Amino acid sequence: MQNRTFVFPHYRIDFALVITFLILLGFGVLTIYSAENPGSTTKIMERQFVKQIYWISIGMILFILVGAINYQKIEKYSIVVYVIIVLLLLLTLAIGTRVRGSKSWISITGSIGFQPSEFAKLGVILGLARYLEQKGAEIKSLTNFLLGLGIGLFPAGLILLQPDFGTALVYIPITLVMLYFGGARLSHIISVLIILGISIVIPLLTTFIRLTNPTTPSFVLLLEDTKIIFILSAVFGILSFLTYIFYRITRKEIIYRATVIFLIFFVGLILSALFTKELKPYQKERLIVFLKPTIDPFGAGYNIIQSKIAVGSGGLFGKGLRGGTQSQLGFLPEKTTDFIFSIFAEEWGFVGSFFLISIYGIFIYRNIMILYNARDAFATLVASGILGMFLFHIIINIGMTIGIMPITGIPLPFMSYGGSFVITSIIATSLLFNIEMRRYLR
Repeated sequence: MQNRTFVFPHYRIDFALVITFLILLGFGVLTIYSAENPGSTTKIMERQFVKQIYWISIGMILFILVGAINYQKIEKYSIVVYVIIVLLLLLTLAIGTRVRGSKSWISITGSIGFQPSEFAKLGVILGLARYLEQKGAEIKSLTNFLLGLGIGLFPAGLILLQPDFGTALVYIPITLVMLYFGGARLSHIISVLIILGISIVIPLLTTFIRLTNPTTPSFVLLLEDTKIIFILSAVFGILSFLTYIFYRITRKEIIYRATVIFLIFFVGLILSALFTKELKPYQKERLIVFLKPTIDPFGAGYNIIQSKIAVGSGGLFGKGLRGGTQSQLGFLPEKTTDFIFSIFAEEWGFVGSFFLISIYGIFIYRNIMILYNARDAFATLVASGILGMFLFHIIINIGMTIGIMPITGIPLPFMSYGGSFVITSIIATSLLFNIEMRRYLR
């Protein structure tokens, strides 16, 4: 789709951005409607597609309100917004309502509530953008980098306490993408990625080996013992301290690099021990079962198997609206949230799925162009955070429905059922619209 814009004396309207996200919202409502049982006796006002329309309507009102305020004025209150979302996350831990095992909702009245962890994504984007803009080139220092990393990941830590592992994961790409565009050293970002890799791979690898081998090897049992992991981390911690002292004496670069490597393993192993202890067995199995769903076809692997059947059965042109057997016969769980792409693919086939992914591609392309053409650093950083959020959601959600990504419970932007997430996505789009609209403002 060619990007069409209309330029007022001071404003630029990005029609490609607006049209693509409206199309996605429309497909979302249609797919949610289609996924419902035609014989359902649920009152019309209580059906999911009707509720989704309500939330979209609220979101569109907020879209207009956010778009009407110059983003440079929003920038002045970005730290206040960040503090508010942190307080909301703390409040959620204190008085939140537990849904599906996670204490992640704040109830307002009866069945009406909201999920602060979704809105917190916007608070992190605004707060971190403000911090990075103020630091400028100083973000290259390790201290300022770690402070920025803390600003981005502290809310993720609070969300992990709920616990909501899937939502907490989204904050990692948001933070790292913003740090990259904020001018952080690539070596610092890569170090963080290696630490995260170590922390996640060990508990997941041991779980996978245990599930795929009739007799669990002894080294797996050792690595599942958090005490052993803490001892290993302590060894690397001592090595990093000793090599650092040696570096201060010799000032040799190779000694400094050894110190960094030991420190990376020290932190990575500590986080690995925490993940091994805190992650429930079923959570670990959900994260690795995509590698081999037949390990547990009626348990952790059931969702992936049914999702792949749904996507594959759509064929070239699909089975038509409400024609999918996986959704209509109830084989596919979480069909309007985590696996809504599976429903869409079954009903619209390869052609429809390709069209949907193309619409997402155009939307992401406009996000990238807005990022690179923004008139100031704050706008660039906000757009980069939104890009990280949307890209991660799209790649992980579609990937997990076709069996190439772990199941993390991450919804598909604009399409998955859920008020807090769809409103957050609409507000994020409004911020992009706001930035592009005021690019020529004098």
